[in-house]
Amino acid sequence: IKFTNFKCISLDKSFVDFRQCRLKALSRNQVALSLSAKLYQVPVTNVGVNADVYKKANGYRPFMFNITTDFCRFIKYRKQTPFGKMILDAVEKYSNINHTCPYDHDIIIKDLVLESKHLQSLPWPMGDYLLKISFAVNNDWKVTVKSYIQVTEE
Repeated sequence: IKFTNFKCISLDKSFVDFRQCRLKALSRNQVALSLSAKLYQVPVTNVGVNADVYKKANGYRPFMFNITTDFCRFIKYRKQTPFGKMILDAVEKYSNINHTCPYDHDIIIKDLVLESKHLQSLPWPMGDYLLKISFAVNNDWKVTVKSYIQVTEE
């Protein structure tokens, strides 16, 4: 499993802007993701999140998950949203978002490398996927992050 592309889209540049949004090839089968988002209006306390998964098949088609939830509540009670917990478990040790609201600092993810253990709780067929995560603050969508992921045989 590895990242193949990564896009960060700020829908409100007066609220957030990306200083870094990139992938770095570590080896043929290992790619590290890094992101740095500058928040201009802190503290952030009312955050909504939508996680949407697509599988590539003549274009990207909806696949298995489309979840919208209160991010601040989710961070507190992550076991109530198993798919979100799976994503957060993969990202947590590489980022500074592993605490409850408010967020009064920039958001950083540094050198995140996907491993098959991150997805072992779900049956992911081989193929190309798009994980699109959008964040809203006070019910106003601010950011969309698109991670393109390839799942291959081990």
